[in-house]
Amino acid sequence: MSKNVINTVIISDEVESTQLIKKVFESTEYKVIFESTCLDKQISGSWMIEPDLLIVVSSSLEAGILAQLKTVVNQYPLPIVVFTHVDMDDAIDQAIEAGISSYIVDGLHENRVIPILKTAHVRFNHQQKLLKQLEELKISLADRKIIDRAKGLVMQQRQCSEDDAYKLLRTSAMKQNMRLATLSKTIVEASVLFN
Repeated sequence: MSKNVINTVIISDEVESTQLIKKVFESTEYKVIFESTCLDKQISGSWMIEPDLLIVVSSSLEAGILAQLKTVVNQYPLPIVVFTHVDMDDAIDQAIEAGISSYIVDGLHENRVIPILKTAHVRFNHQQKLLKQLEELKISLADRKIIDRAKGLVMQQRQCSEDDAYKLLRTSAMKQNMRLATLSKTIVEASVLFN
């Protein structure tokens, strides 16, 4: 991790834990830009400075807090680290489903804070990379399907082989400086219009 400033938000219902985290942050790249005892206000508003990390310290992690964290993840994708005393499987499942990067039970100790935060950051970045790859695969699959449909239409109209239809589509797309999938979508939409 680079030594750039990591703008951090702390939501904590435990004063001593907040003080411990702030003490650990002294002379590190972590900078607390906002702290509160509840998340309600920030969900409806916007951050003054967009955070790079959200730390939640909650003695009794309620379903309402997890729902709020899910909303935060949707609005501001960022690593979220939860320190709590709740170790029920149900709560852990909900936390992971909400997009929390690290869920730490009874583990808020001075020497563990920074390694936990760094691990959460790495895990978050890895997860974001996987989500991006998944989205690219979905787009690629959708493109492949539309290209195959257009290829079928060209084969039917021109009475040519699949290979020839593909070459014709590809050549036409290059001449028009279009993506093959874009041209294919136009062809399929036009065929629906005239049928």
